Amino acid sequence: MKKNIYFISDIHGYYKEMIDSLNEAGYDENNPEHLLVVLGDIFDRGGEALATYEYLKRLSDEKKAIITSGNHHIFLTNYLDGTSLSPFNYINNGVDETLADFLHETKPFESWCLFNDISPPTYNDFARWIEIARNEINNEYPELLPWLKSLPRYFESKNYIGVHGAIDTDAEDWHNPHCCKGHLNDWNALDFDDGTFFGKNITNTNKIIIIGHFGTAHLRELYDIKDNKDKNDILVREDNKVIAIDATTCISHKVNVLKVEDELL
Repeated sequence: MKKNIYFISDIHGYYKEMIDSLNEAGYDENNPEHLLVVLGDIFDRGGEALATYEYLKRLSDEKKAIITSGNHHIFLTNYLDGTSLSPFNYINNGVDETLADFLHETKPFESWCLFNDISPPTYNDFARWIEIARNEINNEYPELLPWLKSLPRYFESKNYIGVHGAIDTDAEDWHNPHCCKGHLNDWNALDFDDGTFFGKNITNTNKIIIIGHFGTAHLRELYDIKDNKDKNDILVREDNKVIAIDATTCISHKVNVLKVEDELL
């Protein structure tokens, strides 16, 4: 049975922009012929992480949406399961906005430091605070961490593959990647693609691959593409094998929606 599949990606906590774009594209969550597919990174940078999460998790629970994992999901997962006590992603990658929204506070670490008369804060201070914060979030939202860990790494239909960053073009079976990037392996490494996937020769699948993660404006600049479109619009590779949809929402304040009609597997 064919469905109208609506692909979006990299919402990054911009709930209103997501809803506005979906409405404009004609997405109707109550239409059984519609399926929403989100290609990762629903958190960080924007201030509406909680609303975005609650909306998409409900649709996911109701089998109306499929949300794949992304590198920013890994950032949040690592904080919530205690894997990471480093302030790097809090300071540099927008996780501060996500934690603030789930904790119902503004600048939660900074406020904690002020309340406890800590100045300047150290790495150990952040480690102490993130343990407190993760316990509070896990207690209030016990379903959040298990949900994050359950997210699939890709979406596949008859003619399309949807992933956050890339597939392994060197793997005999792209479903089972065997690549590495620094200390990351396989799907975790692919979620951090640096834009080179858009230009790679793809021989291990005939399906069209839809990606997020790397903004279309950056891809247009990287590959010197002049297609007379807005730089943040959806970008289709010349051979139609790859379609990039990340609008860099934190800058453009829009979410690209790609609608296709296809059969589900």
